[in-house]
Amino acid sequence: MTVQPGLHRQHCSIAAPTQLWLDPDGRLAGEAGPAGAGNPSDPAGFTGLLHGDTRMLSRALVRVNGLEPEPATVETEPGGVLRVRGLVRGIPGPTEDPAVELVQTWTVTPGVVRHSLQLRTSLDSLDVEVEVELAADFTDMAQIRLSRFREASEPARADQSALRWREGGKTLSVAAPGAVTPDGRLAWRGSLGRGRTFEAEWQAVLTDDDDAVVAARPPSSRPARTGPAGALGLLLDNSLDEVAGLRLATRQLPDAPFTAAGAPWYFTLFGRDSLWAARLLLPLEAGLDTGLSAGTLRALAAFQGTRTDAAAAEEPGKILHELRSKELVLESQGLRLPPVYFGAVDSTPLWLCLLGELWRAGRNDDAVRSLLPNAARAAEWLLAAGASGASDGDGAGNGGFLSYRDATGHGLSNQGWKDSRDAMQFRDGRQAVGPIALSEVQGYAYQAALETAEIFDAYGEPGSQALRDFAAALRHRFRERFWVEDDAGPFPAMALDGQGIPLDIPGSNMGHLLGTGLLDEAEARIVADRLVSPELFSGYGVHTISRRAAGFWPFSYHCGSVWSHDTAIAIRGLLAEGFIAEARVLADGLLAAAASFGHRLPEVFAGIRAEDSEVAVPYPASCHPQAWSSASAVVIAQAMGVGL
Repeated sequence: MTVQPGLHRQHCSIAAPTQLWLDPDGRLAGEAGPAGAGNPSDPAGFTGLLHGDTRMLSRALVRVNGLEPEPATVETEPGGVLRVRGLVRGIPGPTEDPAVELVQTWTVTPGVVRHSLQLRTSLDSLDVEVEVELAADFTDMAQIRLSRFREASEPARADQSALRWREGGKTLSVAAPGAVTPDGRLAWRGSLGRGRTFEAEWQAVLTDDDDAVVAARPPSSRPARTGPAGALGLLLDNSLDEVAGLRLATRQLPDAPFTAAGAPWYFTLFGRDSLWAARLLLPLEAGLDTGLSAGTLRALAAFQGTRTDAAAAEEPGKILHELRSKELVLESQGLRLPPVYFGAVDSTPLWLCLLGELWRAGRNDDAVRSLLPNAARAAEWLLAAGASGASDGDGAGNGGFLSYRDATGHGLSNQGWKDSRDAMQFRDGRQAVGPIALSEVQGYAYQAALETAEIFDAYGEPGSQALRDFAAALRHRFRERFWVEDDAGPFPAMALDGQGIPLDIPGSNMGHLLGTGLLDEAEARIVADRLVSPELFSGYGVHTISRRAAGFWPFSYHCGSVWSHDTAIAIRGLLAEGFIAEARVLADGLLAAAASFGHRLPEVFAGIRAEDSEVAVPYPASCHPQAWSSASAVVIAQAMGVGL
């Protein structure tokens, strides 16, 4: 059995498309813990210096006079900095106190990583040799996810000032003038004493000419924080720093920034992830002048579907799901996805929703106007997808709703944000069979249709009435087909299965309906009450599925865990509907969870209730940072009445 490497104890610093991952002790040692490459069934984690979808540097072990430092602290600082403080306890001093301290500072910028070492001592004089043992393996990200790591390779070139590795179009150059030894280590010699430090530094430069898709996008300038103090202020500061580190652009449109979905697995353009991150961050754009919303829309529009291709799930007008430089193969999940993959039912309506919100904000008329042709094609896809739905050909199922089904057998079987294989379940644990129509996607579609109709009217474009008619019919059908009832009362089902049968257990999906306009006031009240009930609210966030479901498990990726962005979207909807008290309850929960993770919000954490644990419990394979999770801090601040 293959288990993804654990990430929850690792330390990372990112400056897209470059990532640094250290182990819990702050070491870059290869595979963390006892598992390593030889025991992939029990992976403890991984470390490395990555660029794009490749780990290049796999080891950078530091020794002082042959001794590894004993770890003390690992500190994260803004601007892609990790500071590792350790004690070299094997060097004796005049007392039992440790006599030598080593401070390592890693600074990550796109394509360039600096590692500085500073030694201090309480001794009057100490001669030292500082060495760094390096290894490079060029392991592909898909193999890292399976805990399969390549053997280290020999440098392609070495001299006294630099080491260079190359594989295809990928290169790693390590510069350390005068410090490169004949056996490929870095070594410095010198002395220090009380009040006199010893310092050394080396630099890694990483390039990937094979990746013709994404490139670094320098972050926009960010003013000094003037917001709240305390836990909320720390979360906002950390989150905005994470968003800056995730900033990318495509090589095709270098002036159209977007946020990569997340580190380490999703360091590229994703439809729904990048769109939701931009939507959550939109209130900040006036102050930060990031152009993120327009950039995200433009980047995705450049790859808008033009043909029908079942292998890529492409259709004319459709917005992509994910973009990579090559085919993604995940054997353990039976996935084989082409480089430009459209297997998402929600990306297109979410694209139209963001376009509408950007237009309403009145900040970038030129961008909106330039995207009108793309909006027209996306609207045509929306109308066609909503009119036909997907069926098994016998007239049953979910015609009239946006739905999905993988036609290839090696694509995503679930194509909403809950995209794991077991995500769509009935109360008794049975998995739904497609084609599946998700409740939240109907809400996105409803809002998208009305937003786009208003844009078309404002710019004198045709097609607005067809969109309004579609929205009205969708609202009526949704009320007839999606609402079900249990012993706690009515609620909107997570989805309809391929026979049109609603999934009979509450899930967090209903929170995404708030603020879309699909629900009336009474229906929104029902959803608000469900979201804050013990059935769905863990005290830290909203469970992905009801605790009463047979398939509930707090460590399930989509069937019992808590996702930061999922709860934040519910908060956003509650605020839009006027349920301020309920929004504050969920926001307080997320803020408490963030305190458990160093005042940061990971992709997902375990659905352990607050009454059962005083801290939020990690989900081991959770990405961090994740764009829409980091962006969730903005919604938390809004719920707490902080002006942004």
